[in-house]
Parts: sequence; C-alpha cells; structure tokens
Amino acid sequence: MRMSYLTLEVEIDRGHVVAKEPGRLPEKGSGLLTILHSSEEGQPRQTPLQALDALQKHLRLDAEKAAKWMDDIREARR
Repeated sequence: MRMSYLTLEVEIDRGHVVAKEPGRLPEKGSGLLTILHSSEEGQPRQTPLQALDALQKHLRLDAEKAAKWMDDIREARR
C-alpha cells in the first residue's frame, strides 16, 4: 500500500482542532496529530536538526535506515 502525507497547520481552541487551510483536507481519511508546545509553556525549543535527531532516535533509525526513510518520504511527496 502506498501512502501519501499531508502536513497542515492547525489551531487548537478548547479541544477543537481547526485546520488553517481546510480546503487541503481530503473528504475522508485518517491521520496523526503532533502537538507542538509553544515556548511559553516551558518546553525547550528545538532546531529542525535537533528535532530530526530526536525523531531518528525515537524510531531507532541508524544512518542507513534514516537515509532510506528520507528517500521514502521524498518519493511519497512527488
């Protein structure tokens, strides 16, 4: 099965998630939501490279698996 990925910016207000670009949403589908804490909430701010490094560690990706994963993501975006 081939999957495609779509990342949209959303706003959360009292538990309701609202897409900033609702026209880009499919009529039906499923997905995952990643919550980005604002720095005011005391969460340390990460650079994109630090976030990628943390994700690679979380997914237990060595350099070779990480390169394959990035290639798969690039291919899915085409």
